[in-house]
Amino acid sequence: LIDAARVDGLGHFRIFFHIKLPLVLPTISLVSVLTFVANFNAFDLIYSVKGALAGPNFASDILGTFFYRTFFGNQLQLGNPTMGSAVATVMFFIILVGVCFYLFLVQRRIRRFAF
Repeated sequence: LIDAARVDGLGHFRIFFHIKLPLVLPTISLVSVLTFVANFNAFDLIYSVKGALAGPNFASDILGTFFYRTFFGNQLQLGNPTMGSAVATVMFFIILVGVCFYLFLVQRRIRRFAF
């Protein structure tokens, strides 16, 4: 495809945006969705290094450690199951919106380029 495009007189930028990028787009989009979901699963790393308080003044706090601290509590506060379930629901909807963005917008564009 690239050699045929060069014979037809396309430049480097048009080759990249019209040939290479549509061929690599499914891989890029899948890796970005998996990275997006994996960022919400980083609880074990932060909890093992910093504990439930997530560093000085909650500097390395993510939604996972915030959920744990809210639901189960720690030495500074008692746990609140209703507030913890609200945080978990917000986390679920954030991940759901990200994955739906991939499925409805990016996957539809990939299907349009399929032969």
